[in-house]
Amino acid sequence: MKKISNRGIEMFLTPEYFANPYLTYRELLEHSPIFWSEKARAWIVSPFQEVEKGLHHDVFTQRQRMLKASSHFSSQELAKMSCILTNLSNWVVFQDPPEHTRLRRLISKSFTPRSVSALEPKIETIVSHLLDKAMEKETFNLVDEFSFQLPSMVICELLGIPAEMQWDLKRWSDGVAGFTASARITVEQASHAENVAREAEEYLMGFFEQLRKKPNDGLLSRIVNSQDSQDGLTAKEIVGLTIQLFFAGFETTEGLIGNMVFTLVNHPDQLALLRRRPDLIDGAVEETLRYESSILKQSRVASQDIELLGQTIKAGDYVHFMIGAANRDPARFSNPDVFDITRVDVGHISFGHGIHFCIGASLSRLEARIALRQLLERMPKISIVSPLPTFPELLAVRKPSHLWVTCV
Repeated sequence: MKKISNRGIEMFLTPEYFANPYLTYRELLEHSPIFWSEKARAWIVSPFQEVEKGLHHDVFTQRQRMLKASSHFSSQELAKMSCILTNLSNWVVFQDPPEHTRLRRLISKSFTPRSVSALEPKIETIVSHLLDKAMEKETFNLVDEFSFQLPSMVICELLGIPAEMQWDLKRWSDGVAGFTASARITVEQASHAENVAREAEEYLMGFFEQLRKKPNDGLLSRIVNSQDSQDGLTAKEIVGLTIQLFFAGFETTEGLIGNMVFTLVNHPDQLALLRRRPDLIDGAVEETLRYESSILKQSRVASQDIELLGQTIKAGDYVHFMIGAANRDPARFSNPDVFDITRVDVGHISFGHGIHFCIGASLSRLEARIALRQLLERMPKISIVSPLPTFPELLAVRKPSHLWVTCV
């Protein structure tokens, strides 16, 4: 009988894992495709087929996720985080039908192919402006000066929020990320998330009042000023929706652009090929999404007992479906640890699957394509310089915290 290795389980959520999760994923896929993690207090599921099925299976639900993630806190501790829990309870991603259907319908018109396509000239202008400013210096931090600002400015435009608020919105969203994306939320992370949630709510409540008096063309103005409709939301529901839309609007794309540049520079043969064949830009975006996804997992709570890969997942159990591992599954992709922008066996699940498939996926792809094309055109040489990038110790998100580059 083949001896089962526990190395992947031992590596999971260690500093080694956060530095490079793919070594762990390889071990898990081969030896421990499903296991219970005491560190995460959840089942960890890695194979592509099971991850894809799990993300759209009705048995695995969303609504109890944050309650489950915070279940290790005492009642006294939970009482001190009422604002952040209320905020998160109003996120579309933490809803099941029919509430999910109602909330998604309210925002879906802003993400139709026509709506996204209409943003293309604006995105081109933003990318050009940001690169003009960044390239005034020989060396610049791609994250702060480009990969964050591009999607944040686009989502501010879409929502109708003043662009100068993007850094406050990022600070609020990062605080919330410490609560939603960590393997195990600490008291300090919860306290910080509560503080930023209160600050965000105070600003947004005042902003909604401004929109009632002076509407604009943004999505928030339409939602705020349609409160008499059947789908009308409370002010607190709109606060939660706003934070989620901003978080989702920049988080995936910021990580995609940063990871794409990081990966291409570290694969000079692929970068050289892309420079010779700019028609492969779409392939480079999709291969980055598979090879170095900025979203590493999505989670669910089992609504009833279910058998999966020989294990019994009990009703109420927390389950992490590991997108980052699934995208490197050799049962689904040939040479999965090879970065290949000409890859034929495409089909990653970095934007999720099922009813919770990322509503902004087409916008994220458009921003990434425009960003990459202009970067290639304007930076004939690009190198990563010190300080070398690091990655935050988050279970759900992988993106460089900084990425210093030079074009000389």
